[in-house]
Amino acid sequence: MRKNKSILFLSALDFKEKSIQVIRKTPEAYVEAGWDVNYIVIRDNSKYDNYYYEDEINLDGVNIIREYLPLTSLINRFGSNRIIRRILQKIAYFLAVLKLLIIGKNFLQNNKIDVIYGYEVHGVLTVNLLKLFRKTKNIKIISRFQGTFYSYYYYNKLYSKMIANFDHYVALYLPSDLCIMTDDGTQGDKALEILKSKNLKNYKFWPNGVDEQRLDSKKVIELKNKLNPDNKLVFLTVCRLENWKRVDRGLRAIAILKSEYNVKDFIYYIVGEGIEKDNLMQLSYELGINDNVIFTGAISNLKVKEYLNIADFFLSMYDSSNVGNPLLEAIRSNKIIFTLNTGDTKRWIQHKENGFIYDVDSNLYSNMADDIFNVINNKQCRNSILEGIKKTESDKLWTWNERLSAEIKEVEKLFD
Repeated sequence: MRKNKSILFLSALDFKEKSIQVIRKTPEAYVEAGWDVNYIVIRDNSKYDNYYYEDEINLDGVNIIREYLPLTSLINRFGSNRIIRRILQKIAYFLAVLKLLIIGKNFLQNNKIDVIYGYEVHGVLTVNLLKLFRKTKNIKIISRFQGTFYSYYYYNKLYSKMIANFDHYVALYLPSDLCIMTDDGTQGDKALEILKSKNLKNYKFWPNGVDEQRLDSKKVIELKNKLNPDNKLVFLTVCRLENWKRVDRGLRAIAILKSEYNVKDFIYYIVGEGIEKDNLMQLSYELGINDNVIFTGAISNLKVKEYLNIADFFLSMYDSSNVGNPLLEAIRSNKIIFTLNTGDTKRWIQHKENGFIYDVDSNLYSNMADDIFNVINNKQCRNSILEGIKKTESDKLWTWNERLSAEIKEVEKLFD
């Protein structure tokens, strides 16, 4: 392909330091590959989203046009009522698509673009609205999704959720020259099939990349002296503190471990920020484990690596799927993982082979506590699990360079 092709990203997702890195890594990879990169984004700074604790980031080599979500002050004012918040957010993001449309339309009038990259639902919707103005003629279109809740809603017959998120399904259905769906365990491939998406013949279903997580032994010793000076067992959860991430499940299992198995010499680090934080802190008090639990708040991805290096066990208890980047990073770090059989998580974790995975039932917390106690006291079991997770790392994980190189290669094929 010729040098200096130009790409325009349209998105309502801004770049992050303290959470998922793919949002920024993607345009950075195109810069590295020699593309002219432009990124138009509508940023949500409301206290009910997950950017209010993130600094604005400007990437080297990326022309960024950043605007802000409408109705933010109303969302902040009335958002404590969940129903009102959802209605206001739905209206605000509809207006965000219109803002993206206007800015994108003006940008295309004054700039030559080879590829438009609709990043997630609102970006994809905007690209397809631009088609109505014939602003995408001779331009290749990319639809990019970080996963989807659609399969979870569909298989669990959550019809009200499906209706409320109708715009998501429209975006999944609409055609593009290349659709990239993240294999994050949410069964996005099945969602495309259920919806009979226009992208069924031209989509790629890839997991995110994960770079090396292990630090050198000297650094690990320093971290243990700082974060775990008494050499206690360390449990770790890394996620946004939102309801569907179900951090409460980990707390309840750990409480049984302490009360019924008399395991008291441990620390449970919960890394992340979100609207459930106060509720989770209160729950830790009610369960009698507040002296063991440390909420770190949101920290940079580099700092997360430090906690992974001192952790013994990693807990991930999401409702819909657990194959987000935290779990992949725990695999890369060779941690003993406790998770749930939701979405496609079982494709990554097999019970008592390379970790522990459970159905959500009345025995969940007691079964988890029993298995944790067994691993603590059974060196053979622990070593077997660690060997299994090392094999999973070797067989299944991509680095970020491998993942993004594969994407750019597919995009370049569109011009052959």
